[in-house]
Amino acid sequence: MTRKYDLTLLEKIQEKQENINLQGAKILVKNIPDCDEKGAMDPRLYKDMKVQMNVMRFMPKNMMKMDTSEKSVKNMRKQFNAIKSVPIVTKDITIMHQTMKAGDGFDIPIRIYNSSSKRENAPILYFIHGGGFMAGSPDVVEELVKLIVEKTNILAVSVDYRLAPENPFPTGHTDCYTTLKWIYENADKLGGDKNNIFVAGDSAGGNLTQYCTTKDMEEGRNLVKGQLLLYPTLNMCDFEDEFYSWSIDKYEIAPKYKKGLEKMLTIMHSMVGGMSEVLGTKEINSKYLSPYVDVSPDYPSTFITVGEHDFLMIECLAYAAKLTNRGVDTETVLYRGLGHAYGDNVGVYPQSEDLAIEMGNFILKHSGK
Repeated sequence: MTRKYDLTLLEKIQEKQENINLQGAKILVKNIPDCDEKGAMDPRLYKDMKVQMNVMRFMPKNMMKMDTSEKSVKNMRKQFNAIKSVPIVTKDITIMHQTMKAGDGFDIPIRIYNSSSKRENAPILYFIHGGGFMAGSPDVVEELVKLIVEKTNILAVSVDYRLAPENPFPTGHTDCYTTLKWIYENADKLGGDKNNIFVAGDSAGGNLTQYCTTKDMEEGRNLVKGQLLLYPTLNMCDFEDEFYSWSIDKYEIAPKYKKGLEKMLTIMHSMVGGMSEVLGTKEINSKYLSPYVDVSPDYPSTFITVGEHDFLMIECLAYAAKLTNRGVDTETVLYRGLGHAYGDNVGVYPQSEDLAIEMGNFILKHSGK
């Protein structure tokens, strides 16, 4: 299937990009390729979100709450598991499905992505999908993973970890970390470089990625060469410090979108604290679920990306600043006019393809390939 945009838009994104400094952090800003209005939504995103935003304009702020009832979880999974990307990868990418054992004997499904032109001793991308810890699947991000593999000729692995609320914390987190250790132990058999494993995840998957990095450091294994956090949830307890405090006034929103976007962002931000019920734990302020509260200067090189109109934008940029100020090598990409989960829109948004390029460049740069 062909892209739903002209490739000239991808070129425009790269031509119009600029660098800014935010609280000591260097931010690469990717402007909307075909719109110069400050605070505007990307026209492709606005087309998708227009109806939902109009509904939210008139919705009471207390109407949307975390609901872990069977019906609500089922509806959430139906929504989050929808495939929005279109297939644009043309290279032959083989996908091998298999399982590996969790500590409790559960068979964790994983997928291994191999290019027909894979590099010898290739770096390994280990991708962890998002979905609010209770939804999502490797299918949702598969085109993004395949596109990165196509553009870099590296090896990739994704995991279908157990979801909450049926499997409370730390089950899903432990599944992801167990898979990381399996990848390291089996890297040679897979044709990958065990010394160049890069862990990546989107949204809740970004939280799971940081968990893997933190546990790896605590156990002194040094398995993670770098981490890539895509609009990650990192501060579920809403911890404030010199880098972070949440306010709708920190968003630049053009008048046309202001009422709908402000309502949506405020509601979504208020729901983050409800993850305690979803995950079945009161440890929401621990460094494993809110890693923002306890940043180590020893983290590996870190890539962060977030959209200008994402409800997590403020904490993601604050995390980038905090990491930078702690001495962590950090690269941050901010996409103007986008919201959450744009990695799920490969072939639909030109920024999704640009993201794949940026991620691939980060991996190749830090693996020395």
